[in-house]
Amino acid sequence: MKLSHEERKEKRKEVNRQYQLKNKEVLKEKRKEYLKRRLQNMTEEQKEKRKETTKEYSKRYRQNRTEEQKEKTKEYYKRRYQNRTEEQREELKENNKRRYQNMTEEQREERKEYDKRRYQNRTEEQREERKEYDKRRLQNMTEEQKEERKEYNKRRYQNMTEEQREERKEYDKRRYQNMTEEQKEKRKEKTKEYNKRRYQNMTEEQKEKRKEKRKEKKKEYDKRRYQNMTEEQKNKTITPH
Repeated sequence: MKLSHEERKEKRKEVNRQYQLKNKEVLKEKRKEYLKRRLQNMTEEQKEKRKETTKEYSKRYRQNRTEEQKEKTKEYYKRRYQNRTEEQREELKENNKRRYQNMTEEQREERKEYDKRRYQNRTEEQREERKEYDKRRLQNMTEEQKEERKEYNKRRYQNMTEEQREERKEYDKRRYQNMTEEQKEKRKEKTKEYNKRRYQNMTEEQKEKRKEKRKEKKKEYDKRRYQNMTEEQKNKTITPH
């Protein structure tokens, strides 16, 4: 019996679907190669155009997603990350590192703004989830990873401009002001515990260095405090040497 046009269409679709399922990996590799060649043959102008188009499309797609779709995407990335080998995770880290290093100042600013908006739009539940995730991640780190993280944060602070440091101070100040009394108490307790553990794990040499640093800081603080005093306050106070 002769098939109708619609039936032939459906049959062709089914044949293609079956072929794609059978040769999934091969087709994936072919697609990769094709895109690679296509990108290599593009002019700089075309590459820029492509970037902008992709950006716009991604933006519209993210904005128009339903809550269900967002959850599905989250789950997909979660599974994808869990199924990665250690080697693949390292590769991803390196790739992200290089990508950040190659960003222009403008792109970094855009990224900051995006992260800021994203954080502001989170629900309390999402913030709590993130906190829990960071907590687990820190607990699962090796000593080496913790040291690397410390070094990274140290370098990051050193490379900040005065303006950025001031912004950071202001942010911490606002964050502390917006805390409830319970949160402030929790924070105090955590800081106490952390400092206690940190001090216990210090060598004698580190303890001595810490003492010296604290002495210096105290001197600086007293000096600034004295400079900001009125004449009346200075007369009431012993002049620092």
